[in-house]
Amino acid sequence: MNPRHEVLARTFATPVSGRAYRPVTRILAAALVAGLLVWGAVGLFRELGTPIDWPRIGASAIIAVALLWPMPSILAGRTVIDANGIRQDGWMGREATWAEVQKIRYIPMPMSPRLVVSTGLGRARVFYSGDVQLDGAFREVVRVLTAPLEELR
Repeated sequence: MNPRHEVLARTFATPVSGRAYRPVTRILAAALVAGLLVWGAVGLFRELGTPIDWPRIGASAIIAVALLWPMPSILAGRTVIDANGIRQDGWMGREATWAEVQKIRYIPMPMSPRLVVSTGLGRARVFYSGDVQLDGAFREVVRVLTAPLEELR
């Protein structure tokens, strides 16, 4: 077994998990979508006395679906780091085992810090942290996977 994977397996023998997005991010996303939906509904009700404009209704429906699609992941998504790898649930859940990771980078964004994981297969996978404990776990994963082997012993 890879020595880095052994260290990660020991470090995360007890899984670390938490919300994928910070409370402020979840509140802002919900408020933005609610505001846009109210604005769209007011526009549709204003048009009730006129002939039905099907292209506008269709476009509004498509925009509403596009705005609402990621909301369950933003509001209730969770990120889990364990001995086998990292995963985040939601509509478009993502997962990466430690053996798959080729490149990794921690990006400390103020609203939702993220861990960018490249497996060499397709696009990089981005995992979000909404919890201080997850932030520390993200930094530890990057440290273990990028440190010289001599430092891990």
